[in-house]
Amino acid sequence: MLSFGNVSKWYRGGAGEVQALDGLSFTVEREESLVLIGPSGCGKSTALLLAAGLLAPDAGSILIEGRAHSGPRLGTGLILQDYGLLPWKTVFENATLGLRIRRYPRAPREAETRVLLEQLGLAEFAQSYPGELSGGMRQRLALARVLALDVDLLLMDEPLSALDLELREALQDLLLTQWRSRGYAQLIVTHSIDEAVYLGQRILVMGPRPGTLVAELSNPLAGSSGYRSCPEFFARASQLRSLLLTTGDADGA
Repeated sequence: MLSFGNVSKWYRGGAGEVQALDGLSFTVEREESLVLIGPSGCGKSTALLLAAGLLAPDAGSILIEGRAHSGPRLGTGLILQDYGLLPWKTVFENATLGLRIRRYPRAPREAETRVLLEQLGLAEFAQSYPGELSGGMRQRLALARVLALDVDLLLMDEPLSALDLELREALQDLLLTQWRSRGYAQLIVTHSIDEAVYLGQRILVMGPRPGTLVAELSNPLAGSSGYRSCPEFFARASQLRSLLLTTGDADGA
């Protein structure tokens, strides 16, 4: 679905050049859930913006479905850390915004939005504004807006980082439910070891800037029922923590 081949990226500013990525290579298969984890500043978010087509690589290639990726595409959804909601629009208006921009016919657009808001537990807040919602509800609204577009690739940059543990785990389950039922590929950036192990069928560990891959962890039980309580979950989390410590990232939680 998505392929990075020897991708490098530099940022240029008043202080000179800073290399964010150095020869980053990985793939995301169709319908796969892949997690990127690594030290702060290692280029994880840069990789996500490159995958979204919002940045261009300075070296290397990015392919989507085998074709050169040169800019934003209709089938890719992106959820950033701040959710990207418009505070002056209602929940319903935010959820339907992408479909409206694409000039989707009004009646089916509104019907699809109502179904999604019902599925995500937001129907009764359709006329509320983002500032009136809790953090978890804003997260669900951001997800509704993306899912309305029927994406085949979903990119998420630490979407649950600001939430408490109980709510974070509930929304992790929601992410898995939507991923399974809709069959898209997803690439998730996170700092959380537990989240990486619960959501990622494969977990890619990046080293310090300039970011490149230093390890890959297979995690076939990701998202399975009761996985958080299984010995295999704790073994994978311990293995991932050891890998991160070798990169200098002792902050993963």
